[in-house]
Parts: sequence; structure tokens; C-alpha cells
Amino acid sequence: MNWSTIWELVKINILYSSPQTIAAIKKKQEKNPQRHYVAYKETLKQQAMMVLMFLFVYIFMFLGIDFNKYPGYFSFYIALFFIMATITSFTALYTIFYESNDLKLYVHMPIKSSEIYMAKTISSLGMGSMFLMPLLSLFIIAYWQILGNALAIPIALIVFLIMLISSIVLSLYINSWVGKIILRSSKRKLISTILMSLSAVGSIGLIIFLNITNNNRINQNKLLDRSQIPFFSGYYHVISSPFSSQALLNFWLPLLIFVIMTIGIVKNIMPRYFQEALYSAPKVNDSTKKKVVKRNYSGESLKQVMIRHHLGSIQNAVLITQTYIMPFIFIVSLAVPLLRSGTNLSHFLSPSYFGLAFIAGLMLAVMGTGPATFLGVGISLEKENFTFIKALPFNMKNFILQKFTVLYLAQVSVPILFYLILSLFVLKLNIFITLMFTLGYMIQAWIQGQFMFKRDYDNLNLHWQDISQLFTRGNSQWLMMGIMMGAMIFGSALIGLMIFLSFYLKQALIINLTFFIISVSILSISQFIIKVKFWDKLYTIKE
Repeated sequence: MNWSTIWELVKINILYSSPQTIAAIKKKQEKNPQRHYVAYKETLKQQAMMVLMFLFVYIFMFLGIDFNKYPGYFSFYIALFFIMATITSFTALYTIFYESNDLKLYVHMPIKSSEIYMAKTISSLGMGSMFLMPLLSLFIIAYWQILGNALAIPIALIVFLIMLISSIVLSLYINSWVGKIILRSSKRKLISTILMSLSAVGSIGLIIFLNITNNNRINQNKLLDRSQIPFFSGYYHVISSPFSSQALLNFWLPLLIFVIMTIGIVKNIMPRYFQEALYSAPKVNDSTKKKVVKRNYSGESLKQVMIRHHLGSIQNAVLITQTYIMPFIFIVSLAVPLLRSGTNLSHFLSPSYFGLAFIAGLMLAVMGTGPATFLGVGISLEKENFTFIKALPFNMKNFILQKFTVLYLAQVSVPILFYLILSLFVLKLNIFITLMFTLGYMIQAWIQGQFMFKRDYDNLNLHWQDISQLFTRGNSQWLMMGIMMGAMIFGSALIGLMIFLSFYLKQALIINLTFFIISVSILSISQFIIKVKFWDKLYTIKE
């Protein structure tokens, strides 16, 4: 292999590993045109900063435990971070290997398949190693506790390197297996979206589980050790008793398996990647083409066809994650204390507190309806289709109104279902309270969604290459941060004030009715404003 060629390929492929970073660099360049930014160097700097941050951010979680006495917790933390790292590594690898669409550029170049494969693997290390970095801190702390001297540091570095290679090897096998399935499927986009969404859900779910577990551990009067997890417990036994049967079964044997898997990658997967990725797409023969041409849409109305078109435009894993998953990180964190006091909460929230439930729905809708959701990028998702659709003989305003309605229903359906299950079956709240909460959520999402839709129209971008470019328009990150923080601070203060006044004045019904009327009045004014400023003026759309 030619390592100078590999390094040049790394410079290219590292740009695919973090599209959000590239969008941010482009924005910096626009603000400072006189300054020259080298994209791959800036990306490396960003990833290095994230890696360093993850190296130290979880240290507080490890310092309070003597892992020499609690090997179960040691194996638990290793397993958790290893799984998170493998999921993240797989996501980065899949994006670089199968979503970059750069292989055709190398067909006529003197580049080996193994060189491309190696470059893409190295390019994923920044993102893939992020969640493994806490384990380096964990190994140093735990091995120092076991050995009691500075020899723990070099041993921790060696063991961490083994863990890093193991995670990458496992991710590469998953990536290769998934890639073969997707390349041979005619529904590549759908499968890719589902996989990326599941990866995001898995990573975020594990982070939430880690935080909940840590809180439970802190609240325990006496710490009880967990059961040791096979394979991961080997990283304890290899230091405490390196030649024991436990170390042999859970460390040395898995290490041998990973060595064999690594050889398999070098001998079998690397040489065939180029050929498989380029020529494994499903073949379209004449009969298939005829079937496609003969597909009958006569039974569908224009409305049904356009609804299917609108839903098809949002089949993007990153967008789905931003719309459904990211708001839940904060919401689930807030809900954990409520889950512990579900019975008390159901007794407290009588029908008299319908206004409080309505405002709670408003608050969560504010947090879940941002510029990086379906409604925040809906028009720009059309890309070149938008120009084509404008040339068709039907009302463009009706098309945009229909798109907004379809995307709104798609955006609120999942959160509403989640909150209904949480409210009725977990917290066991009153049906009227649940309905008022749902009403508040849907109304706020409808009105705020229109403002986000208008914002997308005002910042219309039909020439984006990566969807993350739409998330960074017009300081969207700061806007989203302001929305989230404002909703949490102002919403919590308002709910606290309502509870205080209800107890102090002993007039819960009147207090809730008053705040409900005020809220509905503000929402009505907001709806009137967006109608006048957007819908009434929506006759033509700028190029």
C-alpha cells in the first residue's frame, strides 16, 4: 500500500465523517473571506477537541468507585461505552463507505481497493473513538487501584488500544454486512434511514441509561456491585489474575478471535470492497423497466400522489433523528423524576389543573419544534424538484399548505403517541388532563411550526449537498439553544408560579382557567401574525 496515497484519500474522506463540521467551516469562511480555512485540518481540530472532552467528561463518574472491590461496575462501564462507541463508529463508517458516492471518481486512477478501504477506516477514527475515550480514563483509574503504582498507565494505554481496535474491527464487519444488504436492495434509502435512526436511538438510549444508573448509584446508601459481564470482565481479570481461567475465557480468547477477524478483513473484505461497492447494485433488466413504466397511478388522486411525495422527502436518517430523537434527550431527563413519583403526580393533577397540563404541553412543543425538524427545512428539502413543481399547472400556495400539513402531522404523531402512553399507562394521569396536555402540544406545534416553515421559506436553499447545511442557516444552532433554554427556564417558572398560586390562594380552578385564557389569547395573536406575514403574502416564491 502507498501511504502517501492513503493520506491524500484520508483528507478527502474525513470530510464525509462529519458534515456538520464542514457546514460550520463554510459558514466561518463566508464571515471571514480573507482568512483561508483548510477543511480537513479544521475537521481534525474539531474532532480532536471532542475526543479530549470525552476523555475527561466522565471522570467524575469513575472517581467515586474502588473498582478493585467492584469489578461488576468496571465491566458494566466498559460494556456501555464499548457499545456506544461501536454504534457511533458504525454510523461514521457507513456514511464514509456508502453515502459519500466518491468511488466512481477513483475508477480510472491507480488506486488499490485496500488503499481506499484503509483511508476510509482511518477517516472514521475521530468519530468512532469518541465514546471510547472515557474508557482510557477508566482503565488508568481502575488499574492504578488494582496495581497501586505508575505501571498502571502504560498498561492502560495498551489495553485501551486493544479495545479501540476491537471496536473498529467489529464495526467494520457490521458495516460490511449491512453494506452488502443495502447495495443489493432496491429500497436502499429506506433501509439506510431505518438503520441510521436505530443507531441514533441506541446511542441516545444508552447515554440516558448511563445517567439514570449513575443517579441511582449516587442515591444508594450502600453500593452493591453488579454482576460481571462476560468478555468485558476480562479487562479486570487480565490485570488482577492474568493467567486465571476467567482471564483466559474473557480476555485472551476474545483477543485471539479479534486477531483472526482482523486478518479476515485484510485478506477478504479490503480487496473486494471496491468491486462490491461499485457493481453490487440491483440489476435493472428490461422486464423490470417495463414494470416500472407500467406502474398505474390512475387510481390515486393528485392529492394522494403529492402526500406520498411529501413523506418521501423526509426519509433522511439525520433529519429523523433531529426531529424525533434530539428533543427527547432533554424531555426524558426531565421525566425521570416524574416516573419515580407517578402515583403522587396522578393524585395531585386533578381536573382543576387543566391549565397547567395545557401549558406543559406548550412547553414541550416549543422544545420539539425547532429549525432542524421536518417543518424547519420542509420547503428546502424539495431541492431542484421545487423549480420543476412551480412550472406545473396548479396552485403553488396550496402545494405549500399541503406540504406543511403533511409534515406537521408526521412531526407530531410520534411525540403525541409517546406522551399518550407515558401519561395514561405510566404516570396514570386523568384522561382530561392528558387531553389538555395533548391539545396544548398540538396547538403550539402548529403555530410554532408555521414560524419555522416561514423561516425556511425566508432562507430558502435549493442547492444544499448535505442536509446539515440546512441546520446551520441563519444561526440556527443558537436559535435552537435559545428555544430549548427559554422553554425550560420560562416554562418551569410559569408552572411553578401556577402551582404556588393554586396552593396559596386555594383556587386552583380559577388560577388554571386564567392562565389558560391568557395562553389561548397569546396563541391566537401569534396565529393571526403568521397568517398576515406569511400565508396571506404567499403567492410567489423566490428562486
